Amino acid sequence: MKEPQELDLRPVYRDGTTPLNVSAVYGANASGKSNVLRALEFLHDAVTDQGGWNRRGRIRLTPFLLDQESARQPTSFAVELDIEGIRYAYGFSATTERITEEWLHAFPKKKKRVLFERDSERAEDEYYFGPSFASARAEVVKEITPDTGLYISTSAKANNPESQAVHDWFARRLWFADDTENSRSTQRRNTIALLRDEERRGRVEKLIAAADLGISETRVEDFEIEFREDPDRTGPSTAFRVSHRNGKATVHYRGTRPELPHQLRTLIETESALAFRHRGAAEHDFTLDQESRGTQTWFDISGMVVRALDEGNTLVVDELDTSLHPLLLAQMIKLFQRPDSNPRNAQLIFTTHDASLMGRNRGEELLRRDEIWFTQKNPDTGSTELYPLTDFKPREGLNWEKRYLGGSVGGVPYLSENGFEEAFS
Repeated sequence: MKEPQELDLRPVYRDGTTPLNVSAVYGANASGKSNVLRALEFLHDAVTDQGGWNRRGRIRLTPFLLDQESARQPTSFAVELDIEGIRYAYGFSATTERITEEWLHAFPKKKKRVLFERDSERAEDEYYFGPSFASARAEVVKEITPDTGLYISTSAKANNPESQAVHDWFARRLWFADDTENSRSTQRRNTIALLRDEERRGRVEKLIAAADLGISETRVEDFEIEFREDPDRTGPSTAFRVSHRNGKATVHYRGTRPELPHQLRTLIETESALAFRHRGAAEHDFTLDQESRGTQTWFDISGMVVRALDEGNTLVVDELDTSLHPLLLAQMIKLFQRPDSNPRNAQLIFTTHDASLMGRNRGEELLRRDEIWFTQKNPDTGSTELYPLTDFKPREGLNWEKRYLGGSVGGVPYLSENGFEEAFS
């Protein structure tokens, strides 16, 4: 993205300051909608200091590369958060070599209070600490924060309460999901953990049963991994095989005992301990890999949905409609919209191509007008613009699915029928 883009979750059509619980981003393929979520994920990794965001003394930025000037400019990230009734504004700018700016402001009683500001462009007084933030500890933290590191991360580790509040929101309350193998493994492991939790098991089971997948019962058995050296095995010393029996998985290896990555451990646990009973003339148990892709997707995301609604988390999902029926998607969205199922104001932010979610169901909007956003790529510069449906002053009651697909609000690909025909002429 070349110019600054903003995703605003403040309500337009109702009073109050409580942020919206749902926000959907539409756009053509390669229009940049996934990059909106990736920017938030990069901010998450930077604040929590994980994900290898600054390996080997360099910050892993991907600036806009389609003009020379933008590639040389710092990239900026910023977010405004409501944490326990206090609004915080946090952000930073960076090049691949260093953090160039960083700031944290609070707004207790709606009045701005500067906590800290950092500006590496100034030769003197690189940091400024507000009166309520300044301390000997703040000065020490400044000295040990590297050029490629964030002050807020170091300050949170030093137990500063304001820095901790923002850091902990990113670390505990912001969750990401997509269709990659690593993310699916994390989602699945989380769902299995909730099925082992007596307090929350019932909610996960009901969510799976309510999806009309034919499943009458979900069982998670006791599970154990045993490592057994097999000196008679042939093949390289790094090779191993896994066998399953009576809830136990045995890893047979030769040479050095293998370290199992969490994706493989989750796969082994899924095969060994998880079973689904299906309704039919004769009930039968199935493993997860025998289930449809849609069932696997719903099972994987269910745990994150339950946790988000229970804890008031923000769940960010790229391509939410992957393998899921539109009616099932609609019910998931409603869980976040309804106060009775979402008393802690959890949020669902997602990208999708499913235009049916814009339509009207039994005369009512599913996605409300201020919950819909679009990305559009500028054909001349290649840059992305993010804009809301509310920019078009939409009237309530109109069929926005039809208008979107008809190109009235942008966010759709410009397709040439002649181009497709010529490809095979």
